Amino acid sequence: MCRLLIFGVAAFCWAHGLAAQPVPARDLWEFPLGAVLEPAALAAEPGAGLWNPAASALRPGERIRLGVASLSTGGQQGVDGQLLSASLRRASGTTLGLSVARTSVAGLVRTDSDPQSVGDINYASMLISASAAKTLVPHVTAGLAVRWREGRADREVSTAIAADLGVVVHDLPWRNTRVAVSSFLWRPGREIDDRPAFVAAADARVVGDSASRELRLGVSQNNVNRGATERGPFLSGRLDRWEARAALVRGSAGGGTVTRIRSGLAVYYASYVVGVAREEGISGLGPVYQFTLSSILKE
Repeated sequence: MCRLLIFGVAAFCWAHGLAAQPVPARDLWEFPLGAVLEPAALAAEPGAGLWNPAASALRPGERIRLGVASLSTGGQQGVDGQLLSASLRRASGTTLGLSVARTSVAGLVRTDSDPQSVGDINYASMLISASAAKTLVPHVTAGLAVRWREGRADREVSTAIAADLGVVVHDLPWRNTRVAVSSFLWRPGREIDDRPAFVAAADARVVGDSASRELRLGVSQNNVNRGATERGPFLSGRLDRWEARAALVRGSAGGGTVTRIRSGLAVYYASYVVGVAREEGISGLGPVYQFTLSSILKE
């Protein structure tokens, strides 16, 4: 555990020492890549803990988890996102994770003195995250992540290092309650330039007696510094191999407010979990569609 704390302190010092320059395409990380089926603070379906490093922790008996996620808004100027992740639980109980995520906007064209297109504008961002998570005391898991981010906007390319801390309080005696909080893309001292996010969620079992037969109800909140905010209730119900999820999200940005519905279905088969989800139109774009696949290898 001491090594985990040293790792975190070094990461935060490293992130703080970098040059204060804003990185293009930060707004692409306001799309819920890997977090349409689940609230961001609890999202672990692709096995990444992309939004909360503590969510990547594997339980005793689980050895390796691999995951992929794909998100698309469709249309000529849609947003696409892809995520690959891997997590490994060591004998010490620490879970080490690595993920690679990319988001981009297609269909942005460059024009000259007339409407005729003279090429495409590259607007994209890549995020590589290395994380560590461990249960510190019963029911409390903490995680740390170091992230390298590249942003591209036409010919401008910049990079930055961020460090994030997350906590998940889980399996509490009262209705199996869970509470999760985390930062996302935090560069200490650079909050105005890089607009870090704060994600949080809490839920509890209202019906059922096990993880494979239950109905859960909760609430989530995501805040981006000087950016979009969203909050709302969510519901999930699982019956053996099938799990259905839905959320009502009320978001605000630039003085406007919009309410959207997220819904999806996950299927558990052997060591695999396959998920499909949909969110109604966001930011003037078409509906968001997400596909996830994860697999757990046990000891």
